[in-house]
Amino acid sequence: MTTADQTSSPAANQGRAWLGYRPPRGWSQRQRLLSAAGLAAALLGSQSLAASSPQASDVRLLLPSEGLLAGLGDGLRRGYGLAMEQSRICGRRPPSLQLGWLPPGADPGPALAAMPRSALLVAPPAAPLAAYGQLADRQRLTVLLPLQRGTSLERLPQQPGADRLWPLVPGRSLEADRLARGLLEAGSSRVMAVHDGSTEEQSLTARFGSSFGNGGGQLLGPTQEPMPVDAGSTAALEQLDADVAWYRPQALVVFTRPGSPLARAVQQRPWPGELMLAWPFPVETRLAQAQLGVDPLSRGAGWPAFARSFRQRWGYQPGVVEGAGYDAGLVAALASVRSSGRSGWDLNWFNAKANPLPLCTALQRRAQGAAVRPRGVSSELDLSPGLPPTADLQLSRATALSELQR
Repeated sequence: MTTADQTSSPAANQGRAWLGYRPPRGWSQRQRLLSAAGLAAALLGSQSLAASSPQASDVRLLLPSEGLLAGLGDGLRRGYGLAMEQSRICGRRPPSLQLGWLPPGADPGPALAAMPRSALLVAPPAAPLAAYGQLADRQRLTVLLPLQRGTSLERLPQQPGADRLWPLVPGRSLEADRLARGLLEAGSSRVMAVHDGSTEEQSLTARFGSSFGNGGGQLLGPTQEPMPVDAGSTAALEQLDADVAWYRPQALVVFTRPGSPLARAVQQRPWPGELMLAWPFPVETRLAQAQLGVDPLSRGAGWPAFARSFRQRWGYQPGVVEGAGYDAGLVAALASVRSSGRSGWDLNWFNAKANPLPLCTALQRRAQGAAVRPRGVSSELDLSPGLPPTADLQLSRATALSELQR
């Protein structure tokens, strides 16, 4: 049976139900069939289509079935598929793969309980870590977390099964550390820090405060702590104006999302000309103030070569999603290699301190029994279970408009 035949058969539809599959809303039946069949065939060649039937496979890749996260699936599969293609070029047969879909935040345990056990599970973006940790512990299963970046990573080492959960991209806390270091490098050692009150930004601001203080910086303000600011409150914004005028920080660090009410309110206020504005995201609009931001697209040593190969294969510039899929593919390809009669699905062969190697060299060394570390694209792939890797984050700068007019 061909891949397309598997997709359109009643058996295939029944098979998809084992992971609660629901195609993205608004798609016609023709769009669903073409997307599933065409993309899977292009990526996986003769391998069976995602979740077409509950067959055994080396790797199971779970994707979100609905909501805003559903659109990430194509990028993950393209990045993963490129790693498989390159593994073939290196003379290795890629591990078998099955795809499955789950609603965002769903517990994978009930859906996977009756299915043949895979050797490696790739979790969907923003996975509930407690549920995946319990599953990994119960099934003695290695789980990759290709797109887990939020504050949940800070609690990961304490989760059951954390010794089997492997984050592949840096946590957002790295952005706070890079921003703190960037401000200190720019000579701004006295700053005020505010956030929009959300749990995520509050956690990032606390991390920034610790990192900034450890580097010799000083947080200013009524409590010398990061402060929440309600952008919908005129009184709160006026109090922020008064605090900046009184404490005269060199920079105001604003932890919020791009385009948020707080970001817009801060951008529109008449700050002192010497005040720098700092953000945990790239600077895109010039203002009366100089600005400093952080580009969240993390990079590893393998990024330039990956980006060239990806553009040639797919015709567009990859981003963090595609890079995470590729890194998951690197780990899967290496884990499938048998050395001394044993495969490496437990990732005990991974050496975070080893020199990063190109894929073909890493595969060859793995087959010889060596502990290796592949050359990552979205991080340095200095991995360990329960802890996210590091990466090089670039600063984003903009001079004040007045400087451009001189």
